[in-house]
Amino acid sequence: MLEKKPDWGAFWSLVVIQSMNSLNEKGVQFLLIGLGIWLGEALQYPLSALIVLPFVVLSPLGGWIADRYSRTRLLQGMVLLQVAALAGMTLGLFMQRIGVAVGFFTVFCVQAMFFSPAKKGLVKDIVGSRSIGFASGILEISSMLALLLGQIGALGIVYYLLRRWGDSSGWEAAGWPCAVCALAAVGVLALSLFLPRYPAVGKRAFRWSICWEHIAQLRLLWHDRVLRFSEVGIGYFWFIAGAMMLIALQMAEDANGITDGEGAHFLQVLGQQRDSAALIAWISGGSVLGGALVSCLCSRRIRTGFAVWGGVGMSLACLALVWLPYGHGLFYAALSAAGCTAAGYLVPLNALLQDHADDDKRGDVIAAGNLVDCGLGMLAVAVQLGMRWLGLSGQAQCAVLAAGSALVTLYLVYEIRRYKRVG
Repeated sequence: MLEKKPDWGAFWSLVVIQSMNSLNEKGVQFLLIGLGIWLGEALQYPLSALIVLPFVVLSPLGGWIADRYSRTRLLQGMVLLQVAALAGMTLGLFMQRIGVAVGFFTVFCVQAMFFSPAKKGLVKDIVGSRSIGFASGILEISSMLALLLGQIGALGIVYYLLRRWGDSSGWEAAGWPCAVCALAAVGVLALSLFLPRYPAVGKRAFRWSICWEHIAQLRLLWHDRVLRFSEVGIGYFWFIAGAMMLIALQMAEDANGITDGEGAHFLQVLGQQRDSAALIAWISGGSVLGGALVSCLCSRRIRTGFAVWGGVGMSLACLALVWLPYGHGLFYAALSAAGCTAAGYLVPLNALLQDHADDDKRGDVIAAGNLVDCGLGMLAVAVQLGMRWLGLSGQAQCAVLAAGSALVTLYLVYEIRRYKRVG
């Protein structure tokens, strides 16, 4: 069979569309987190849980829809829903109703769940198997870059607007940037209309039991060894990414003298906003760099060995954070190294998962992977909150992540060596 010729124009359009989805998702999340800091409420934990909850609850339905119907049409519908969700969030913020804003943020999270298997499933349709290592890596790294811009941009904008407009302007400082995100989503919707339409490949008719086929979807991963070890590695990446984001926020709180149960002074709030943005920038910036490098190195084939070296680097970088003093130049370098090696570890595993899945079950496989990723994302929230409750400092928590990274890396070494021998 002849290898499919990549449609690079459609691929780069997909990169822009999914990047804006990621930027808006993370941007409005951190606008709400910044607003929560101003209100004296710890919104980072419920918002982190809300992002992953739809993936856990609705994953089988999302996978079935992505296989049964045109992924292009599904993606376009979700971008339209994104516009509506952002408009509702903007309205809630200007009404000064945090419940309304969080409610529409939940709608955004639901559309992100259906959006994910559609965009990932389209990658192989657009570029074929030979280029999937490069294309999958670029898609992930562009998403990481968008997440970086969303996180830092949101915290930085709230910080700037609070300083400019005064300490009574928290609602406006969150509302106006959210309105800009809604307008940007309209442009993305227009771009999505030009994507080529690929026919659906799944033939399974709908039945209500699909909505709770979580175990059946997970069997797709569990019974195929390649899919299983790929997803273990991918899932751990999202666990450590979620935990590191929350640890960075805790470090910023501790550095600015903000403790649970205390009303923070306005200057302390500004300091936390500034430090949170800086820490996340170092982590995410390293992720973008490492992912881009490994994507280029995987341009001709999937190089699974990078997953092993990335795991080793991730373990060592987390261990270094335990001993380096907060705010030191080497501390920031270690943060960046953790992000860099983690992204390099993710890229080949993600490409392997998408390429190895059968075409008519790719949506189900991706949805099952999302279920695992988000289950581990929720576990990251619980674990980090538990470590915080036990009184562990942010740097002490990094020791736990170093140990976990080492164990997962050892597992991947065993599985990848076996895969290369058999394959």
